[in-house]
Amino acid sequence: MTRILLSEDEPVLARNIMRSLEGCAMHVTHAASARETETALRVGRFDLVLADVSLGDGDGIEVISAAGSRLGKTPVVVMTGQDSLYNRGRAESVPVAAFLAKPFALSRLRELVTALTTENGGPGTRTMRGPSVVMYSHDTIGLGHMRRNSSIARELVALVPGLSVLMLVGCPSGMIFEPHPGIDYVKLPSLTKLGRGAFQSGALRLDAATLRQMRSRIIDGVFEAFRPDLLLVDHEPGGVLDELLPVLEKRRRRERPCTILGLRDILDDPERVRDAWTANGTAQVIANSYDRVMIYGNEGFYPSATAYGLEAMLPGRVNYSGIVTTPGRARTRPAGKSPRAILVSGGGGRDAYPLIDTALSALATIPRRNRPAMTVVTGPLMDEELRIAASARAARLGVVCLDSVPDLASLLHAADLLITMTGYNSINEALAQGCPIITVPRLGPSAEQRIRAETLAARGLARHLCRETLTPESLARMMMAPPPVARTEGLSFDGARRAAALLALHLTRTRSRYEEEVTHAPTH
Repeated sequence: MTRILLSEDEPVLARNIMRSLEGCAMHVTHAASARETETALRVGRFDLVLADVSLGDGDGIEVISAAGSRLGKTPVVVMTGQDSLYNRGRAESVPVAAFLAKPFALSRLRELVTALTTENGGPGTRTMRGPSVVMYSHDTIGLGHMRRNSSIARELVALVPGLSVLMLVGCPSGMIFEPHPGIDYVKLPSLTKLGRGAFQSGALRLDAATLRQMRSRIIDGVFEAFRPDLLLVDHEPGGVLDELLPVLEKRRRRERPCTILGLRDILDDPERVRDAWTANGTAQVIANSYDRVMIYGNEGFYPSATAYGLEAMLPGRVNYSGIVTTPGRARTRPAGKSPRAILVSGGGGRDAYPLIDTALSALATIPRRNRPAMTVVTGPLMDEELRIAASARAARLGVVCLDSVPDLASLLHAADLLITMTGYNSINEALAQGCPIITVPRLGPSAEQRIRAETLAARGLARHLCRETLTPESLARMMMAPPPVARTEGLSFDGARRAAALLALHLTRTRSRYEEEVTHAPTH
């Protein structure tokens, strides 16, 4: 267990730091004064020292300096509420590993302590670093795969002390969500989906084969350097253009990492998926290269395991996690009234302009005295020319127009109605918030959105318009009609937490096997 000396004379701060670090399986010795710090350094051995500058009866930097040779190479972090060039200069002369100005976030302190206590010990030593996970999301049109992985990653780093999650993302905008301790990403060169199974380079003027080779080599380099204990792949079992197959083959030979396939509940027409998976070898990849399949949905909503033949590929190793959404509390909305606040969301935005343009036209057909307030989120992937056009038109109608938002749930909480396409994330965030939905499914290239819209409508969870019948007039009539109350009983919306719990279980098992290998491996 990592041994920490905390030299801090403020009782409340000391208690909070101790609780925070002890929650990460660290043993903390608290010294509340300069004298106690001197005594602790004289009789104890520590892996890291956290020292306040002002200790009431002395100066923390002077105490650390006097300890000299007893500290050896033990890293020291100086903390102070008196941040100045003078104190920073004194701290550097000791020297110290880091300087923290108060107030600081405890999460930042935990990350710093973890980093300083898990560095390699030098040639010939074997040090165990924290557990590691790679999450793969190829995203060529929207943001759904990356958004799901991001939600699960946040739950997972909160659940597993010292965990590092590295996300491999293909989204053209990179990792658009807010940074989080323990989570980072590698941006793969972008691909654009032309049709079912057809891709081209998204920005670089390269052919798809060259780009696939580049992406595959980046992925292989990440695995060689990062050596993850667990791989979570979203949606594409072999990766887009089969770019994951080399690392999956290495995994089969080396027995590491644990591999889990995460799938949204509805993929495409079931018969088409089963036939394609059999023909292109994907079914064999799932059966031979994955330890488990995790379905981000509820079996009562859509029977994915049987519809797509997953249970036959991995008998007894298919789980439903429930729907992956952002945690939040649903708002109580009055029944039988027309909406006064409408949110129009384009998801990623790549193909959302026709829906947004029609929604703005629908609003214009409603007399001003009856018009509801409207907010439009175009999505970060909308072409700039179209985004500018949508923004200008929205301004003329008094509509708030945003490019993207980090927290869609907060906008849904304030809205009386959501108008969107039928992507997994937007729809399920609205259901979790209890926000009524009008959905217009994407025409292709897969049937996923059409099947989702029909399933939602059949269960009374959303109203939908086909793209062929979408007009400003038809949408305006539906917009102004009092929405029915969606009945979400039987649907679980804590999929991120439940998925993280399952990953943590497999991570612990894989990590235990690896630690045993390292412990018994010969040193040279």
